[in-house]
Amino acid sequence: MNVQLECVDPSKSVVLDRLLQLHLYEIGMNPGADGLIEWGEPLDKFFSDPTCVPLFITVEGQMAGFALIKLDHRPTGPDGKTPVSANLIEEFHVLRPYRRRGVGTRAADLIFRQHPGRWMITCHPDGTRVAFWRHVVIERPDVHGVEFAPDDHKGYPGQHVWVIEPTGGSETGA
Repeated sequence: MNVQLECVDPSKSVVLDRLLQLHLYEIGMNPGADGLIEWGEPLDKFFSDPTCVPLFITVEGQMAGFALIKLDHRPTGPDGKTPVSANLIEEFHVLRPYRRRGVGTRAADLIFRQHPGRWMITCHPDGTRVAFWRHVVIERPDVHGVEFAPDDHKGYPGQHVWVIEPTGGSETGA
């Protein structure tokens, strides 16, 4: 199965916005009176800030999902106060027909390889997403990752947090 990442061209921002709306709905967010789900930050930032990277995930040239990543980000560390240096997966979504087929794992691996360094992933407790990220980060011998339970990482209270160190990296400071 040929899984690829494609940087989203600004002319395709409407497609990305629609996929983001689907993702937000699937993770349990509800639309407002206008039928849209408020995400919390302008999607335009991913087309104007060079550290924000919008990606389409494709399989055999067909749309299979998306990822929104932030490079050289300064998310809050486990103490809830001190920022750490890490790349961040802001959002990650694989469309239903491509789930449980290795597409998400392959796409995550491609992201980590194309942008080496420390990575941080967060998500609210949700059995499916937690199981997916636990598999990608913790259960594979080729990935050096650490998982923080929802109450263990003060920077993201109530969320699961995973930190992936670069191969041969230092101890986790996130």
